[in-house]
Amino acid sequence: MLSSLLTLLTLTTFAQTPLVCEKGFMRETSNGKVTEIAATYCYNEDRNILTSPACKTLECKSAFNANKLIDKKKVMNPTSNPGFNICRELGGKPQIVEFKVGKDWHRLDRCTFKDGSFVSTSELMGFYLKPRKF
Repeated sequence: MLSSLLTLLTLTTFAQTPLVCEKGFMRETSNGKVTEIAATYCYNEDRNILTSPACKTLECKSAFNANKLIDKKKVMNPTSNPGFNICRELGGKPQIVEFKVGKDWHRLDRCTFKDGSFVSTSELMGFYLKPRKF
């Protein structure tokens, strides 16, 4: 429980973290086959946040909807990834990808939505699992 709370505290900095957007390459693995695609994406200095330009701010409605309530008990199932569970609850598709910055590849998981936008699942966790004031 304590480790979950510490994780959430470190994940709630999305709005405060400046993101750099660029055209580059991403790698996706599906059925054991790696595909490299050209893409435009945004990331932070630590390379632990990845979003599409549409989700660079919390105004991306596919990912961030303050009116959407997520069942925390269902999401925090100990046998699955909470970020993936939130993604599915939002109608998104969770996946693990790699993105290239300079010569280096960085691996993160993300949630991709039907409109083509995407965001790191850690950002979804920070948004939906933090305590809300009503």
